[in-house]
Amino acid sequence: MSQSLLTRVQARVDLHTSRKVRGLITGRGTSLFTGHGEDFDDLKAYQPGDRISDIDWKATARSGEPLIRRFTEQRIRHIAIIADTSRSMSATAADGTDKLEAMLLAAGLVCFAARQHADQVGLVAGTADAPETLPMRSSDAHLELLLRTVQRATTAQAGEGDDRWLLERAHRWIRRPSLLLFITDEARPSPDLEADMRLLARRHDLLVLRIRDADPLQPDRLTHSVEDSDADHDLLDYTRRDPAVRRAVQRYREAREQQVTAMLDGLHIAHALTDGADSVVDDMIRLLRAPRRPHGRR
Repeated sequence: MSQSLLTRVQARVDLHTSRKVRGLITGRGTSLFTGHGEDFDDLKAYQPGDRISDIDWKATARSGEPLIRRFTEQRIRHIAIIADTSRSMSATAADGTDKLEAMLLAAGLVCFAARQHADQVGLVAGTADAPETLPMRSSDAHLELLLRTVQRATTAQAGEGDDRWLLERAHRWIRRPSLLLFITDEARPSPDLEADMRLLARRHDLLVLRIRDADPLQPDRLTHSVEDSDADHDLLDYTRRDPAVRRAVQRYREAREQQVTAMLDGLHIAHALTDGADSVVDDMIRLLRAPRRPHGRR
């Protein structure tokens, strides 16, 4: 019987790291919801329409202006993994590991941390021809199924990436404010998806993790034959070693990176670019620590 993917993730993450990630997820999750729960959060100036019963009369007397109590609503956090399971995600990452392994570690880290607090995690993946959607649930069996679904869908025989379909499906399917982790490769999301990204970011706390591709024009690092996963053919060895080709490709990748980064920064969406499975845990922690902005201000 194959080893549980959740168990594999746990083996890669020490106890200190798992607690740290759990705390970061809890912090991001509770910031999505404010209401009339049990835990006092802070005070804010009274505004027309606020409940009179929420006024803190002692604080009001001290400050000289009406202040109301604001509470953090204690509730289960809702999380969704939006996974790019196209064939490009079955290729090699920049650090020589599989991009799929990095994606499973990132998604598994969120699942592992969420289950410690009974948070619910769902999945949006696949393509229009082969959709993969799982509802938000919290059982170990469900989280294992989620990771297995990502693993099964991400193969060299999978279809081309369709991020627009993924984002539109996530927008239609995930109705309540949630923490969303969009996992894709370094070329995505493309700038023409800015409107789709903005729509999701207005309702949800949207994070983007991008996995860097291996550089096929570095023959010293990739000594084996290299196949373009999207074009489905081998790259000729003399082409990989041509300095002019390498310079042109480098300029193209740098320009593309600037465009993607500018779009995400302009939308105030927290994002990270990881080299692969060897560094993805640390990169995920930095991503979860990134400040978030309230909905509707993008």
